[in-house]
Amino acid sequence: MTPQDQQQQQAPIQPVVSRETVKEENKIHLFLSYLGNVFGVPLALIPMLTVKDDDFIKWHAKQALVIYLATLVGMVISFVLSFVVIGFCLMPIVGIGGLVLSIMGLVKGLNGERWRIPMISDLAEKF
Repeated sequence: MTPQDQQQQQAPIQPVVSRETVKEENKIHLFLSYLGNVFGVPLALIPMLTVKDDDFIKWHAKQALVIYLATLVGMVISFVLSFVVIGFCLMPIVGIGGLVLSIMGLVKGLNGERWRIPMISDLAEKF
């Protein structure tokens, strides 16, 4: 074993996380983006349309809107499937999943991080 291999085994690998400083006025936009999902209202449209110069806020607003739409589609599918008993089991799972994703996105956004959710972030970047 070479000395370089030994150093690589001893040093833990830490992921590179880019943090941005979040201004106080931008925290309101982050709350609007993700908190609207909790109440079932697409409030992410407000920061998307009003914030022109901050890519960080726009990125989170787009992601929050996609989370909202994915939850809405999941609820509609669950409602259709509720005529077959399985839909009643899916509705709470979809609702809680959307709530958890929104809260996690809000916390990450307030910490200045961009949290990439696998399919949702890919769809949000297409806006």
